[in-house]
Amino acid sequence: MERRPDGLWSCLVCAASILSILITTGGPYAFGLLLPPLMDEFNTTRQETAWVGSLNGAFGHFLNPLSVHVADLFGLRAAAILGSLSGIIGLCLASFSQKLWIMFPTYGFLTGFGFMTIFSVSVLAALQYFVKWRSIAAGLVASATSVSMFAMTQMIQALLSAFGWRGAMRGMAGLCFICGLSSAVYLPMNKAKENNELKMKTIETIKKKENESHVLKNRRFLVFCASITVTTLGFYNPIIHIIKHCQQELNIPEERSFMLYTYLAVASLISRFVFCKLGDFQCVSRFVLYRVSVVIYGICVLLLPFVETFNSLVVIFVVFGLMDGGAFGQFSLLVLNCVGQRKVNQGWGYAMFSVGFGMGLGPPLAGYMADEFGSYDLAFYISGVVLIAGAAITLLIKCIKQPARIEVIEEENTAQKFGLLVVEKVSVL
Repeated sequence: MERRPDGLWSCLVCAASILSILITTGGPYAFGLLLPPLMDEFNTTRQETAWVGSLNGAFGHFLNPLSVHVADLFGLRAAAILGSLSGIIGLCLASFSQKLWIMFPTYGFLTGFGFMTIFSVSVLAALQYFVKWRSIAAGLVASATSVSMFAMTQMIQALLSAFGWRGAMRGMAGLCFICGLSSAVYLPMNKAKENNELKMKTIETIKKKENESHVLKNRRFLVFCASITVTTLGFYNPIIHIIKHCQQELNIPEERSFMLYTYLAVASLISRFVFCKLGDFQCVSRFVLYRVSVVIYGICVLLLPFVETFNSLVVIFVVFGLMDGGAFGQFSLLVLNCVGQRKVNQGWGYAMFSVGFGMGLGPPLAGYMADEFGSYDLAFYISGVVLIAGAAITLLIKCIKQPARIEVIEEENTAQKFGLLVVEKVSVL
């Protein structure tokens, strides 16, 4: 089968990406389900236990530039297999932990690196194997995260009920093996034939401009990374701590409160696809969509201390899900908008690094405040303010002009117009 953009092989790649994301992204989102049993098992505080989930996300994101570099050197398939092996080893070792600190290097480091490597490869594959239908592919891949929230929370809850948290870890290790198998379709695309001088000139121009600058010299991209870093300090706090908040302050049993993840997932599934397509319209700015979504999300977090009923929480989490599409559903397309197609791998790695900083600090700090003050109210207030501040940072993008970046994008569009695909050299495992 011919491997070309927007072809049948691209559809197989998209399907493999969706499957991998279904498996790897739901676990970190559902760490709130693991928080109570881990606290009971190791007799630890919320702050100490929350570090396990935070390090999982933080290490994975911090090491993402390395994951992307591996993908550039050895290909997407090799990087995905490496991530799968790391995830399997980390989860298996974590399931035998007798002390909480043992889960820091196992579930935190190894599993975090593995999950995020698989996730990044899956997202980048969708961007590379599609041109005409790129926004649709990105929307489908982004929506897989939402489906994973629903599917994995249900699966992890079932595994916890049947086998405890150790059995749940081993079950997730088995699913990681499937990710390694699905990566077999991440083969390099067939190179297009350069038939005229215009196409060759376009390639040379793109490569020349690419070598002249680094993504860290791109001021729009740096502003976006700063916004992401601040935003993620508060974004995941209500998602990770809501189960304990319901148990402690609202007297809502765990069996009922975990259904909030279902409502979050369904709303996010719809919104991620919608926001990816909405940003295609010329009259719509993806950064405006991002900014508005994060502000509304932050306002809802500020309202959490005033919520006293389960039905009210459902409404809040549905809004969380809807705004998740604008905030992180179109994340890969926002990176693409900042750095262009030729540097999207490099840009993605540094963007994920920025996410890891906020993800690593936010939930433990929220847990610390809850332990110190006996309530999550202050943690939710600060999280909401931080989210709104993070959204406001993107206003600086309006003040930045980068004609060089625009020229590169125009060159890329010209290449696509002439049916030319610029393919990176990829080694096949």
